[in-house]
Parts: sequence; C-alpha cells; structure tokens
Amino acid sequence: MKIRTFCLLICLFFSYVSTLAQEKIYFTQNEIGLLFGKGVEQWDGSSERRVDFTLQSFHGAWIGKKQVIGFSLGLDQYEDISLIPLAMGWRGFLGKSGGPQFFGGLDLGASTALLEKKVKTEWQESWYEGGAMVSPIAGVRFPSRKGKSSLSFSFAYKRQELTYFEGTLNGGGITLPDDSGIPPGFNSLFRNESIFHSLVFRAGLMF
Repeated sequence: MKIRTFCLLICLFFSYVSTLAQEKIYFTQNEIGLLFGKGVEQWDGSSERRVDFTLQSFHGAWIGKKQVIGFSLGLDQYEDISLIPLAMGWRGFLGKSGGPQFFGGLDLGASTALLEKKVKTEWQESWYEGGAMVSPIAGVRFPSRKGKSSLSFSFAYKRQELTYFEGTLNGGGITLPDDSGIPPGFNSLFRNESIFHSLVFRAGLMF
C-alpha cells in the first residue's frame, strides 16, 4: 500500500475514533525504547552491534473487553538513518481488570524515510526509501491506583526493510528503453536492500 493512501486511512481512523472517545472506548499507548541488533552489513560481510532509539504512539478503539485495534506512528533511528513507521495494530490483554495484565500485540505496516534528504550533484543522486515492517509484541501493564492509566513494559521483535538508491544522471540526452528498469533521467541506478532485525525493549503509558 502506498504511503499516501496509508496516511489517508490513518486520518480517517483518527476522525472516527475521536467520535467514540465520548463513550470511553478510545485507547492510546505512548512508548519510548531501544532497538538492539546488527548494523548494516559491510562489503566484507561484517557488521557491528547497534543500540538505537525508538518512539511509538499507538491509538485505537476497544472491540471487546480485552482487545484493541488501531494504528501506530513512530520514529526509529537505525544508526544514522531515521525512519517513520506507520502500522495497523492489534493489542490483546490477559488478566483481571484493575490489576496487572499481560498483553500481546502485532503491528503490520511500512516505513517512510521522509526525514532523510536526497543528495544530488551534477552527476549523481542518492536517497533512502523505507519498506515493509512487522513486529510481534509481548508485555505487561500495571494500572495506577485511580485506574485511569497504566505503566507498561514490553519486548518485541521488529523486522524493517530499507533500500538505498544511488544513480548516475543522464546528462547527454540519451533515452534508455522503457524495459530497462531505470527511471527516466538516469543512465544507471544502484540499489542496495537491507533488512534490520531488532530486539525491542519499550516502556510507556497506556490510557
């Protein structure tokens, strides 16, 4: 699904759940955490361990006493690359209301590299593009005494795709065949696909 379409769906969803907030079925979870994994693989096949920063805000609506569906928006910092993940998500809770509860979840979506600037010279152009993302989640929450909010701790696995493009610009007016697979205006295009596998630890608040 294209990023613009996904953003439109998120806006429509937020408009819908805002009308439901008066019935107290709106749910939100704001978290901050760390991403643990391996960095981008180098030319010799080696890679270093990385510890990166992540933010996530999940907004949804209860579809039962113990299940929530919604959307999440976040910020993931992979080494020196910033990605904005957008995802559809589910959260399910296990345990008695009013006490500590275990919860599980699943986020499916994609990321965008809007924060990364394109680098363009007279002869070359390079840029990043995000890709598909999937993240299963498990955690526990501890409600406050008044029961209006909960402190949450969670672990997750996140698989995130990323693509780096570097192309040589067409400065001589040469037109390549349509089936060449190279975008108009380029003589050649280098494409490097990476996949980040991360163990995620987060802490946050649920409302």
